[in-house]
Amino acid sequence: MNAVEPPFGNVLGDEEALSWLQNQPTGRLEVSVAELASLWGWGRTRVYRRLERWEQEGRIAKCGAPGGRWLVSTVADRPMALTGAVSATPGVPADKVDTEKSQELAPKLSGPIPAGVRQAGWHPDAHPDTSRASGRLARMAISAILVVIALAIAWFGIRINAWYGAMLGRTAEASLLLAGLSVAADSLALVLPATGRMLWLDRRLGAAAMAWGLWSLTTVIALLASVGFASLNIADVTAARAKTASSIERLSARLEQLRLERRAIREPRSVAAIDAEIQIAQPGTAAAWRATAGCTDVTLPKSGEACAPLLTLRQARGEAMRRDAIDAELHDLAIEIDRLPAATVADPQADTAARLARWLTAGLARITPEDVAMARIAGMAFLPQVAGLVTMLAMALWPGGSRRRKIVSGKFPN
Repeated sequence: MNAVEPPFGNVLGDEEALSWLQNQPTGRLEVSVAELASLWGWGRTRVYRRLERWEQEGRIAKCGAPGGRWLVSTVADRPMALTGAVSATPGVPADKVDTEKSQELAPKLSGPIPAGVRQAGWHPDAHPDTSRASGRLARMAISAILVVIALAIAWFGIRINAWYGAMLGRTAEASLLLAGLSVAADSLALVLPATGRMLWLDRRLGAAAMAWGLWSLTTVIALLASVGFASLNIADVTAARAKTASSIERLSARLEQLRLERRAIREPRSVAAIDAEIQIAQPGTAAAWRATAGCTDVTLPKSGEACAPLLTLRQARGEAMRRDAIDAELHDLAIEIDRLPAATVADPQADTAARLARWLTAGLARITPEDVAMARIAGMAFLPQVAGLVTMLAMALWPGGSRRRKIVSGKFPN
């Protein structure tokens, strides 16, 4: 809805606005707070407070109407003459009001009602504005959802900061005090944005600036705790994964080396079978056995020829023993690798995100896993601090929760 300029060319005073209400032709007016704020050049909070005060003082009567509007009427349910208005000065009787000024303002204050403002009784058969009602319900639902989300974020943020604050204490009492201080700071950061917004809308700019300054301070304190929590836990997990990945890499390299060596061994016989063949071959070397110290110190050609079959069997026996040892080690390595968790890199998220960024930008973005890890810590540290901002948005979205300010654009929310 476009803003409607005040019908009198400037901002009305309290008594002028009250007289305008009391001097409508039918004595009744169906209007919203936002429309009155636009007509009188006021803020919505001021309109609401004046209507409440005038009702308590018995000057007007009001009740709720469909679509979030108000049905405003004079107490006598009839037009009241301007000369019967209550004096703007407390303690001065009404008959002391400047009669000439009242007669001058009367035709202006009782003039035609601008577009968008309805007088009660003009359209008795009119149906409620269902679109406005449905929009109001949608805003209420979204606002409630935002509040729930904000409370959930705040709960986890408070637990994070309390945990980290307790970690810094040397004694149980110190841990409790630090945890409590962290909880207080986080709770303060939750409510300060909404407080600052309300103070700003009430034009209490100094108090609003103080609220936002305190929010900045508490947010910095909470951010430090969140950074400590995120870095500590992520560092521990990353270190554990790095250790596991290093162990897997080392064992895998050893496994591949043994497999290559195993494939080079062609001896199919067992050690026991080769020992039996050695026993059978020993009598054939009897002539050179003593001279060569059991075919271990061969220096003559004839001794070499006599010991050749036995030396071949001994070589085969050594290969068979090495083969059996490799098979046993391969078995143990396979069991050890299976017991380790599957971890190939220390930080797969950072590594994959960095490679994906480089791939999407054809190598133009020189992002490293360390950059991604730092961005992740920053995001996890800042996320718990948005609970207060989400709460402020929920309050602004709630019907009637925002107040129109007089701005250059000339627009305000419905």
